[in-house]
Amino acid sequence: MRMSISRMVYTGTSYFGEFARKEIVTEIGKHQFQKALIVSDKDLVKCGVVGKIEEVLKENNTPYEVFDEVKPNPTIENVKAGLASFKSSGSDFILAVGGGSAIDTAKAVAVIANNPENEDVVSLEGMDKSKNMAVPLIAVPTTAGTGSETTMDYVITNTQEKRKMACMDSKVVPVAAILDTDIMASLPLKLTAATAMDALTHAVESYLSKGAFSFSEMLSLKAVSLISENFLKVLEDPKDYEVRKQLAIAQYLAGMSFTNVGLGIVHSMAHPLSAFYDVPHGVANALILPYVLAFNADACTEKMPALAKAFDPDFDEKAGSDAAAECCVKRIKMFNEKAGLPQVLSEIGVKEEDYDALAASAYEDASTPDNPKEVSIPVLKELYVNMQN
Repeated sequence: MRMSISRMVYTGTSYFGEFARKEIVTEIGKHQFQKALIVSDKDLVKCGVVGKIEEVLKENNTPYEVFDEVKPNPTIENVKAGLASFKSSGSDFILAVGGGSAIDTAKAVAVIANNPENEDVVSLEGMDKSKNMAVPLIAVPTTAGTGSETTMDYVITNTQEKRKMACMDSKVVPVAAILDTDIMASLPLKLTAATAMDALTHAVESYLSKGAFSFSEMLSLKAVSLISENFLKVLEDPKDYEVRKQLAIAQYLAGMSFTNVGLGIVHSMAHPLSAFYDVPHGVANALILPYVLAFNADACTEKMPALAKAFDPDFDEKAGSDAAAECCVKRIKMFNEKAGLPQVLSEIGVKEEDYDALAASAYEDASTPDNPKEVSIPVLKELYVNMQN
């Protein structure tokens, strides 16, 4: 009888806490890096976040250049522009500063820089499509949501085909992650809420994924617990650094889990919304999560009580799976309501005539096979319909 093997891949070294960015110097010295390309966006340059990273590099006399053209839901064209910037800079490592968009763009650039045969970007879609190790990458997330700083996953939008390409490559996991609560505290409240719900979606979906096993389930449940405990607190006091730290740890744990065991149809259905309507990924996940959790509940009855307990420590696990599912869905909807996030598709401008195309795209998404319950295009369309109003 062949034994099953479960693999865990995640970041080499991670730093958590206020002013953790100072540890960038430690990593530069450890790896003997010579020059950085900072990959970020204009908003983070304008608000001074990139400047905080530049200060660290200047104090260490580390030369650098800045590519600040990252767009939300980064595209193939965005990646190619970043690659051109990396080539001309003469850098030997990348500092990704931003949310999932910046880190995902940086990952694609890092892979292609050492794998020119993948310059079309499209050929990176899927699992481990590169041959050589990526250019070393240090991730400095400004949000507590995507978990991209600890994953091998990155998502790039194919604008021609109106779809998101899910890329997974174990050769591009960041060599270090810097989770600086001072930087995260500068995040606008709405973005804080949306990214926290993104992390919550990662935690819930990885826990219920077909690929889940005891180690990943432990990570997922702890992430759910930390987010549930701290979500309302961060809305009340966005400058509470300890709460920010707990949310940063939660996103990291959820990222460790999902990058190794997969997700589900919340992500499958969210990706087309971003590709079609440019909806922020965290907003799309937050909206879809309670509907899909209710849909999936009867396929994972044995797991629901523990999930409900993670959401609400006072939940009585003896109450059964139906009560557990109801508890989880109510808690998620309450978070969305308190944060002022949209709860139906009509609020984000989704058109009913796009349902067929959205459902077809969701069905082909890389996250669909890991969903605990089998789906079809008609089933996915019906779920979209149920979310409309």
